[in-house]
Amino acid sequence: METWTAPTPSPTRWWVLGMRGELDLHAVRHLHEPLRGLIEARGPWLALDLSEVRFIDTTGVGLLVRLAHNLRGRDGDLALIAPGGQVLRILRWTNLTRLFRVLDTADALADLATDHPRLGRAT
Repeated sequence: METWTAPTPSPTRWWVLGMRGELDLHAVRHLHEPLRGLIEARGPWLALDLSEVRFIDTTGVGLLVRLAHNLRGRDGDLALIAPGGQVLRILRWTNLTRLFRVLDTADALADLATDHPRLGRAT
């Protein structure tokens, strides 16, 4: 799994972390600590660009769910940018598209309200 941070298209509280490869058991083992450090440094409004992730397993799905829970516990949130192929199918089959903000592009971050309407927070 290769990762990189990317600038957001316009000023926003969100920061973007791009991922490439497979989000599986092996990758999750190597992502856990770096993600924690990045969140401490950049804040709890994280958007994961999944456009270049071609595979996700249950460990990867578990990471996304735990990450969303952790970020929301810090008054932040998690957005997923451009998941496709097998990744999007898994998110749909598990009904997790209701848990995450799923965006087509990073440009859409500028339009997001700070509260997630599906989570019952006031808008």
